[in-house]
Amino acid sequence: MKKSLIFALWCGLCVCASAAFQYEVIKNPSTPYQGISGNSFFLKVTEGYGSIYILDKIASLYGGNTELLSMRSNMTAGNYGYVTQDGTAVAGDGTTITTYNKAMSQWSPVVTQLGYKIGDFGVGDEIGIWLTDVNGNTGASILEKSNPINSAEMNYRAAYKGVDALDNDLHQLDFTGGGGSIFFGTYGVEGVAPEPGGTPLPGVLATLLLGGAALGAMGMKKRSVAKA
Repeated sequence: MKKSLIFALWCGLCVCASAAFQYEVIKNPSTPYQGISGNSFFLKVTEGYGSIYILDKIASLYGGNTELLSMRSNMTAGNYGYVTQDGTAVAGDGTTITTYNKAMSQWSPVVTQLGYKIGDFGVGDEIGIWLTDVNGNTGASILEKSNPINSAEMNYRAAYKGVDALDNDLHQLDFTGGGGSIFFGTYGVEGVAPEPGGTPLPGVLATLLLGGAALGAMGMKKRSVAKA
């Protein structure tokens, strides 16, 4: 009996360790809160381990994209990243990937979409996204107005604001005083979990105890990811 239990737990650990990287974007009810309207939202990793990037909005596949992240936000290292549920803001290191690079015809300009890495995450992690607008104001997809990462000019956020020309779901942060709207998508890249060091990845122990119970709720949408 003990051997069977040990074997079952070991199988659960193997499944967890090899699970494909998946996350969901979860939006909260659309209610104004301390001067910030719209949906607050966060990303929850439901399977595996990997990196999450925020993507340029591609308004047109034929060029003329005036809403790229670098045109609306300060995307240099230290000026964007993720924020934990307790309010800790962690800065991105400036790492980028190219997720699209193509000209639709010989007469069209090359359209390039960049992804900006916000961090590495494991199953159970729940994080928001924060950005700095062109005027140096910061704002996040979660947290109340009193938190320092949400400046006084942060006034709106929304989890789903349609799709871009590449069919990526769009999310939005708004700033007053000339900052305007910043639209972005999200993108996951599967990675290899760190070697065990005595502390399990966030949520791993809970996943084992639940025996791989399915996760799901209204308002959640699972995102596909690329393999490294």
